[in-house]
Amino acid sequence: MKKFTGIVIIILSSLLGLFCAIGLFQEFIVAAIVFWIISFPLYIWGQKIRTTKYEFKQEGKRLIKNYIFVFFILPLAIYLFGNYSEFKENTFVDEHYIVYEPASGTLLGELSIFLFLVLVFLLAFRFLNSELKRKRLWDVIIFGTILLLIGFNVLTFSDYRGIHKEDGLVSSNWKGEKDIISFEEIESVFVEPYVHHGSLSNSSDETRFVWRVTFQPKNQEKAVAYQYRMMSESNLEQTMDIKKIAMKNDIPFIVGEMSPETFEMFVFDLEMEELDKEHYYELFQVNNE
Repeated sequence: MKKFTGIVIIILSSLLGLFCAIGLFQEFIVAAIVFWIISFPLYIWGQKIRTTKYEFKQEGKRLIKNYIFVFFILPLAIYLFGNYSEFKENTFVDEHYIVYEPASGTLLGELSIFLFLVLVFLLAFRFLNSELKRKRLWDVIIFGTILLLIGFNVLTFSDYRGIHKEDGLVSSNWKGEKDIISFEEIESVFVEPYVHHGSLSNSSDETRFVWRVTFQPKNQEKAVAYQYRMMSESNLEQTMDIKKIAMKNDIPFIVGEMSPETFEMFVFDLEMEELDKEHYYELFQVNNE
């Protein structure tokens, strides 16, 4: 009976820990207080009731570290990384931007995410590995990775790009130097629908309908492209806004013809995502019959 009571308390504390982890993204201070004052002590109490003193002495430290990592450290890392991205967007973007990307090039954006994932992996390895040796060395590596991630994000804070309703195509490098291509300098806008084939080695990389919007400048400068990796209301609205801007500035808005495979995936994803079919058919200029 005592063991059963302990398990029930552990389940309740885990559910509360999950709510706290989710709550960090809405009410950070409240969620953190509830975690450390209620959820975490409740979990320890449950483990003490469930196990003997000897078992808790042997396994308690590992179980507590796992609980803290899953329900606090990992959500905290995600919260801080997401909060940085939100702060950066709020700093540079106003209501006149119809498209915003936090990096002017693919490499910098992917490198930031890569460093964050490395940090998460190191934290998981440090907290979840009960047989880890040379813990101080791992602590130094984790601290160094945190400093590297912070330094990289501070250095690239001014690096972003977007489409401004009035100014045109805006790109800012890590030095804060802006490059703006006005809509008067754009010769055409080309929308290319195609099928992205998912990788067999990555279960999260699904085969789906995607499209690319390419702006071709008149002076034969390098074309500027924006990638839309899935069907969604926001991606539809952005592409429709681009179309409106093109029409307003007398820029040819060209939509590429779909292959049979692409059209089949287009119809399939529309059904799966339960999106506004009429507007999607209108945008990609296909017959809804």
